[in-house]
Amino acid sequence: MLSVALNERTMCEDFDLEQEILFYKIGTDGLVSFHGKNFSRKVQLSQSELKQLIRTQGYFAISSNCYINVSRIKTIGSGAISFGGDLTSSKILSVSRRNELKLKQLQQIS
Repeated sequence: MLSVALNERTMCEDFDLEQEILFYKIGTDGLVSFHGKNFSRKVQLSQSELKQLIRTQGYFAISSNCYINVSRIKTIGSGAISFGGDLTSSKILSVSRRNELKLKQLQQIS
């Protein structure tokens, strides 16, 4: 059984959302899974912290519970996005064609 250590540190003290986090997924009861290049970590957040996290600039919702860091995307295509240089050693998420087109537009803007 996985237990989450409770501490007084806030989410922002634990992670640099812009540089470290590739994407995060929101689970039940405020449990959020943060995924970085070489790690995954689950953190219990309060409702106010969760709302603040969802409003964070630079993230795009590819589903109702999965948000990706647009600035960390390396490749977009064939219904998938990759966060690394090659497809064999990087984290990959599947996306719908509609979201794929939106992400390409967002990358052109920035």
